[in-house]
Amino acid sequence: MVQNSNSHNLFEEPGELLKALRIARARSYWLDSTSDYRQNILQWIGKARRKSTKTKRIDTVVDHCVRGVRLTNY
Repeated sequence: MVQNSNSHNLFEEPGELLKALRIARARSYWLDSTSDYRQNILQWIGKARRKSTKTKRIDTVVDHCVRGVRLTNY
């Protein structure tokens, strides 16, 4: 769960994201990212209307975390 210090909104990290990050050994990059960045990414994932879109977005996030690169266009 991510808490933004500015707005105190809570965003639940999808289990699929956490599992994919763990399997790819990219969780540390995710956790080292700023809470604002994680919150924005979680909102982007959460706005997906289709399961396939959500899965694709999670895959994109994990790929960027594996490479140690922030996702800029989401």
